[in-house]
Amino acid sequence: MKMNKVTINPDYFGPGNGLYVIHFEEGCSTLGFDRVMELGNLLAAELDRWDLTPLPAERGTMKAYRKYRQLTDLVHQKHRQTGYRSRAELTPQLIGLEGKRVEVVDRYGEKRRFWVGRSTGWIPCHLEVSTRRSDGGPAVMGAPFQSVRVV
Repeated sequence: MKMNKVTINPDYFGPGNGLYVIHFEEGCSTLGFDRVMELGNLLAAELDRWDLTPLPAERGTMKAYRKYRQLTDLVHQKHRQTGYRSRAELTPQLIGLEGKRVEVVDRYGEKRRFWVGRSTGWIPCHLEVSTRRSDGGPAVMGAPFQSVRVV
């Protein structure tokens, strides 16, 4: 897959807490250094591609981002060939609860209720769906949860 221009903003969230800026014709998107490391490690394990695991010393570098992109490209290729869908972005505590209404206390101590949804695509994530009539919702936030209860 063609890689868009990517730049690094090393201190966006404070010293050493930066992000990658992915440029498109229409604008840009961002991805945090820590998220690239986390998802890169999950995808490398899932695909058994330890050679593409981003190393701690590579955090915030283009090398780490390129490894992450190689891994997402491999998942996409596997999806196109077999229909495979990665589990790397799914919230482990919610796997199997899709379609159920849950009450969670997130890692910040906030309590909320939602229907557990799941996005489409080859690296799906869980969604917080507010009502049964909703067409979707935002990605699940605040995991790992202190508690999860089906309501």
